[in-house]
Amino acid sequence: MELGATTALVARVTLAAAFALSAASKLGDRTAFARGLAEFGVPGSRVVAGTLPVVEGGLAVALVVVRDAAWPAFLAIAVLAAFTVAVIASLLSGAPKPCPCFGPPGADAAPVSAATVARNGCLVAVAVLGTGSTAGASPAGTAAGAAIAVTVTLAFLRRFG
Repeated sequence: MELGATTALVARVTLAAAFALSAASKLGDRTAFARGLAEFGVPGSRVVAGTLPVVEGGLAVALVVVRDAAWPAFLAIAVLAAFTVAVIASLLSGAPKPCPCFGPPGADAAPVSAATVARNGCLVAVAVLGTGSTAGASPAGTAAGAAIAVTVTLAFLRRFG
């Protein structure tokens, strides 16, 4: 049992939960999600609204199923980096919009801010931990660590997502 491997696996499970939450929240109302993307400035918002939840859901599955390779965690880093670039572009536009990061933004949704960039940075940090080898991960340690990390992460994303 290796601490580094357990940490990597906990990170992957945590990211998988975040991507699964994100995908599921977008599937509830694709029309509103597409509208949120268009208002955020995403070109081809209808196509993106149809494909992004599938990509996020597939990535969530890959993060926990593909344990013998680091590519799912590296792909998570790339996806999160793309999301962060979109957030920064919105900030730099001078008129930031609410992000449809976790589904269609509600009427009271706040525009993206430095906190959104920081949130994505935290998720990237978790993804970096997930690039480590999971060989030799402790099943009990992974279960305990994931129970805590997933609970805290999802609560944070639901509250501040």
